[in-house]
Amino acid sequence: MGIRAGNGRSDRYSLFRHSMPATDLAYLERLYRGDHVRIAAWVGLFLEEFPGQCFALSSCADRNDLGGLAALAHELKPQAHYLGAAGLMQAIEALTGSATAGDAATCTEAVRAFRRAGEDVLLELRARYPRSEHDQTGGNTG
Repeated sequence: MGIRAGNGRSDRYSLFRHSMPATDLAYLERLYRGDHVRIAAWVGLFLEEFPGQCFALSSCADRNDLGGLAALAHELKPQAHYLGAAGLMQAIEALTGSATAGDAATCTEAVRAFRRAGEDVLLELRARYPRSEHDQTGGNTG
């Protein structure tokens, strides 16, 4: 199950959301020394795992499980960092802070921001790495 962007409300930054890339793969380029096959494999795994992680995060939000939200958000930080996903990283930081502070109302908005940022990342990566490309690299297709 994929994540859904926002709650249907327009936000004041919507005009700017798509003007800059959601990712910057320079870190992965350095990590894998420019090996595009390995980068595609890593991205493929991310594309397979991230929707499930988003579903788990949403489940925690639905149950008002702030500890679970904080833990899941913390687990997602390295992935956002590797992808150079600044918007996603900011949303994760806001979510972690709100959940750790026990602020359920702020967590609701932070989850919305996470969903918007996550959707931007997914759309960009799916366009850059079509499914057939990362399937050939040893990504888990099962």
